[in-house]
Amino acid sequence: MNLQVTTFHLASMYEHPSIRQLAADRANSRRSYALPIPFGSATATRTHLRSGLEIGEYEGVLMKPLSLRFETKYPHLEISYTTSGYGNWSGEGRARGCEMAPGISTLVYMEGSPVHAELSPDDRLSHMEIRIDLRCFEQLGAEVRRLASGGFYSRQVAGHPQVAKLFEQLRDCPYDGLLRQLYMEGKCYELLACHLGQADAAHSSDRARSKLSAHDIRCLHQARDLLSARWRTPPGLLELARLAGINDFKLKLGFKELFGTTVFGYIRHLRMNEARRLLEGGEANVSQAASSVGYVNLSHFSAAYRKTFGYNPSECLQLNRDRQTGISELP
Repeated sequence: MNLQVTTFHLASMYEHPSIRQLAADRANSRRSYALPIPFGSATATRTHLRSGLEIGEYEGVLMKPLSLRFETKYPHLEISYTTSGYGNWSGEGRARGCEMAPGISTLVYMEGSPVHAELSPDDRLSHMEIRIDLRCFEQLGAEVRRLASGGFYSRQVAGHPQVAKLFEQLRDCPYDGLLRQLYMEGKCYELLACHLGQADAAHSSDRARSKLSAHDIRCLHQARDLLSARWRTPPGLLELARLAGINDFKLKLGFKELFGTTVFGYIRHLRMNEARRLLEGGEANVSQAASSVGYVNLSHFSAAYRKTFGYNPSECLQLNRDRQTGISELP
């Protein structure tokens, strides 16, 4: 099934007559909507922070693949993060596409450049976006256009602990009213600085870097897919390079350049994400979660968890209990 969405401002997609509002929380400027998804169901929650800045959260289940075509008629900047769900998308006429998968965050700028996306029914979709109308942020717009060409720019990072933590803090904001707005705005700007800082560093050092060929990029994506499927018992670097069809030197350097983390950092992030899922869902205690993701030494597991998310796994258990009783959240 193909759907086409054309937007002229941030609210455009919610003004379509087939989109139905479900609830409104005026105190926190939040509204939820039922989206007209064929062969499945999906909801969107929109949080308005200030003119030109909002957060979108999307949850859904697809029974069949869904093709989307977005055309944005204004200068639009977006930072997204996927917790679960798979897909791919690309700017029209662009040879290099982007992947949508757990743990991947994308910075994308578009202005009059159509984007084609394909969402897979393989897993439940849980996706979050910071959406910015650059007409309200002139200096930011000038900075982004410096990186872009032809009205489009995208850059992805995978397995980045700071990005994952900031999106988690947005999702679990502990405040209401004005404090909520200030807190969430601050986290949006942190994410923006994190992404733009990495993009600027990559842009400045392009001349000094050896360019990755299209073949290299395909091999590196294959290497990441292999790690995503085999993170419990991952292959060593030499075996991974052989399986992906690339030499180990390019694997190490190229993986870091393309995904913003090392091979071992990506494996650790996948393990920590699974551990957090188990702890937050109340499916395991700390010792069981550690064992489930391959850690024998509990202190090593706790240190890795704290390094990834900024707090101890035992605090995650407390967070889960607090959610059930409606008490406080992690800072």
